[in-house]
Amino acid sequence: MTTSDGPRGAADRVAKVHHQARWTLGVAAAFIVSAPIAAVVPHDTGAWLPLHLFLAGGLLSGISGATQMLAVTWSSSPAPSDRATAVQRAMLAGGALAVALGREVDAEVVTAIGGLAVAVALVILAVLLVGIRRAAVTPRFTPAIDAYLLAIAYGLVGVGLGIDMASRSSYGHGLRDAHLTINVLGLVGLVIIGTLPFFVATQVRSKMSPRATPGRVRAIVGASAASVAIAATAHAIERPGIAAVGLGLYVVCIGAVAAVLPGVGRRQLGWAGARVVQLFAGIGWWALTVAGLAVLYGTGGGDDRPLLRALAIGGIAQIVVASLSYFGPVLRGGGHEPLTRGFELTRSWLAVAGANVAAAGALADVDEVMAAGLALWLVTVLWRTGIFAVETARMAR
Repeated sequence: MTTSDGPRGAADRVAKVHHQARWTLGVAAAFIVSAPIAAVVPHDTGAWLPLHLFLAGGLLSGISGATQMLAVTWSSSPAPSDRATAVQRAMLAGGALAVALGREVDAEVVTAIGGLAVAVALVILAVLLVGIRRAAVTPRFTPAIDAYLLAIAYGLVGVGLGIDMASRSSYGHGLRDAHLTINVLGLVGLVIIGTLPFFVATQVRSKMSPRATPGRVRAIVGASAASVAIAATAHAIERPGIAAVGLGLYVVCIGAVAAVLPGVGRRQLGWAGARVVQLFAGIGWWALTVAGLAVLYGTGGGDDRPLLRALAIGGIAQIVVASLSYFGPVLRGGGHEPLTRGFELTRSWLAVAGANVAAAGALADVDEVMAAGLALWLVTVLWRTGIFAVETARMAR
């Protein structure tokens, strides 16, 4: 199984990686849509099922497609081979489904096999990204690829902890918190931190901030990784005070990322509109909820579920949906007019309102408000996605 298609700087590399990303991000979108549906369908694993469909299926598939697409586009490397990306995509999706099924029917073997499949998929992704990095023509963007590889390393540790937890009849909150910290703030968070300085400039059609030097981006990513290690280790040995310090440092790192993003003025806001507002709202919720967790753990603990749900909905999900809203029109292509129309469809103030109402409801622990916000967000996104899909099908005729 070859890991790349074409020579370095091949002219068709963007078309190839876009084709691969359409499939992978399509799988991610299916998992993300299934998560809120699973939350209201009767099942036996409570909040665990929608959370893992969103994280293990949706976010990991999204990370797989987006990191390869961005790495190839930014670095001018050849695209990975279609066969390698197909195997990686299938292993990840099948593994995530097996983990969900195994937990739901209480079959430890199925859960373990699913976890191993997810781990293998992450290893394949790392191999593909290393190949892209080695063939980079434009080295300025390698700090982003380095962040992706570091995130995958955290992901493998997180998957290992998940398999270990699934094999136990019981486990403490410390192990659960370490697992969540590694996967959400390590795997997902480091990908976001490594991407934002470059991607926000693309989102708003602006130059990168001169503050976002490769050395500074690497320093922020490294500090973020260290703060995750402190928080996760402290959780594992049940030292919440030290975990609070690690989470506090992580919030500082989010602030450092925000400081190296390009400025957004009237022109940029007029172009990106609701999409960039949702992205920045996600960054705000991300920082707010992690800071809240730091305070909670540092002051003796309590129920962290409202903060975790608000982090997932208001922070991570908003950032991911805002990113997918940009990727969709780009991947469809078709020229200037379809691209402009696609960007119009993926800018929705109703979706922004629904997402933030849902996050506020989660933080206030008012399920009715959270459900109403999620419903508004989901219906708006599905409606616009349906229009987008119909128009795309017409273009293909």
